[in-house]
Amino acid sequence: MSETIRDPPRRRVVSAARADWAEIGPFGKVAFAGVLLSLVVAVVLGLWIPRQVRLHVLRSRAELIATIGDEIAMRGLVPVDPPPSESYERLENEIALSLLGGETVRVKLWTPDGMVAYSDDSRLVGKTFELTPTARRALAGTAAFSISDLSEPAHEFERPLGRLIEFFVPVHDQAGETVGLFEVEQRVDALEATLGNVRRNVWLAIGTGIGLLGVFMGSLTISSARVLNRRRRQAEYLLGSLLHAREEERRRTVGALHDDIGQPLFRLLYGLEGSRAKLEPDHPIRQELDGLADLTRAIDRTLRGELRILHQGVDEDLDLESSLRRIVESARAESDLVIDLALDEVDTPPVAQAAKVALVHAVREAVTNVRKHAAASHVDVALHSTDAGLTVTVNDDGSGVRSPEGLGIVTTRERLEAIGGTLRVSASKGGGTLFRATIPLSGDGP
Repeated sequence: MSETIRDPPRRRVVSAARADWAEIGPFGKVAFAGVLLSLVVAVVLGLWIPRQVRLHVLRSRAELIATIGDEIAMRGLVPVDPPPSESYERLENEIALSLLGGETVRVKLWTPDGMVAYSDDSRLVGKTFELTPTARRALAGTAAFSISDLSEPAHEFERPLGRLIEFFVPVHDQAGETVGLFEVEQRVDALEATLGNVRRNVWLAIGTGIGLLGVFMGSLTISSARVLNRRRRQAEYLLGSLLHAREEERRRTVGALHDDIGQPLFRLLYGLEGSRAKLEPDHPIRQELDGLADLTRAIDRTLRGELRILHQGVDEDLDLESSLRRIVESARAESDLVIDLALDEVDTPPVAQAAKVALVHAVREAVTNVRKHAAASHVDVALHSTDAGLTVTVNDDGSGVRSPEGLGIVTTRERLEAIGGTLRVSASKGGGTLFRATIPLSGDGP
């Protein structure tokens, strides 16, 4: 008693996906690749745009702070004398008006040697700290910014404020020399909130665009696949009808040849042998009758051989494996070829009758070509079932691929392509020719 083993759900899902992938056709595959590429580009843009917006905002703030710092320097408020002094009070008032407030929570003026010459927090004034890499870049003449490292001693009094962005802008005197650095520290929360809105809007726009593109391309792909499948089913139906008509004509021809020629030949042979029996053994006409009887037998053998070939037509309920066995057995009996036949142990998937007929004709054409042209000694014929349909390979060790292809191969390829199948004839790895014919899964009616 045979036992049926069911595929696990994951394998069934993979098989269904492969079948759908084969079903959508070349246009659908290109459309799917386009949507996938668009999705990749959208993800890259979704990550890149907020980063560029953040960088642009920070650069704009740094440029604004640098402009304010240059205006303060042009008024002669920098350098500044230590407090209490009139110059320090003037600088403090100017900074309170132009820089402090809003998102800005701390302003410092650094000398090139690392001393805090001014701070809105007087506890830092006069202290010297090691300049950070960001500050040193600003001393080189370019505004710089970074997230504050609150573990540094210079940020001791800012730690309760949370994460801050520090901007360092160089301060120049009237001669253009760098005389100090303005450090402006701002809260991160407002900037992150703004960037969060930007990211949300970017992803919303990208997601909407990709969704609409996916719907459009999916609808177009489904529509195209339906048209292709309908045409393929129509081709299968028409080919099946044609083959059915040919089969009926074949049966009629076989019957006519058997009745109208085969039987008269038999009566002719019977008459020749009867006439021969009435003559003496040494009668001269008897030799002529013997020759005519031998000729009649030869004609009868030829006729019966042709009738057998004609009778190997395809029935309506064709058994693909049995048909392949008959082709192989016939080739073995009529030639010196060593032919190995391998049939897939997996149950044959459902395919249209016209497709099976086309596949049998393809295999017969391949085996016939091997016998006629390949000068081969060994042939492997194999039937494989796949998620997309059936494939038969005919691999010989003969003289290799013929060029150009003969009419039989061209006709076979056209017949297979009409029903959604394929035919490839190429050189095999060990020499000889590899013939690979594929037919698709069964479709519905036309």
